[in-house]
Amino acid sequence: MSDYAFGGTHVLCDVTGIDAAVVADSRLVVEAITAGIATSGATLCNLQVKDFEPSGVTALWLLSESHVSVHTYPEDGALFLDAFTCGERCRPERIVDALVAALGPCEHRTSVLRRGIGRVASPVEPVLPRADLARGAAGGRLITHS
Repeated sequence: MSDYAFGGTHVLCDVTGIDAAVVADSRLVVEAITAGIATSGATLCNLQVKDFEPSGVTALWLLSESHVSVHTYPEDGALFLDAFTCGERCRPERIVDALVAALGPCEHRTSVLRRGIGRVASPVEPVLPRADLARGAAGGRLITHS
């Protein structure tokens, strides 16, 4: 696939078990994702950030290759991350790596979907409860980071 063919990689990540003070630090979250975008090879065009009261943030990074978004839930010690890049040049998984490293101890569930024409379909890994994963349910993956 060329850099500009109709295809790409979509990464979805649920992060839980984050220290409430860490996930409430919108600057830390935004800077970690921005750094991850740089290491992914993507080109940042614009950033829009909306802080909520009493806490929480939604941010959207517009990339030449597509987008990244984050929605934080400090009261739950959790966040959602969505990163999609078109073509083969970028590695959006690196955005997750940078964010998780900045958050400290946490758990994250990540699904990677290969999209587009001519792509070998790779199934999305379902987000399963821990008990299902312990029983070895097919397709689920829970990654713990400490």
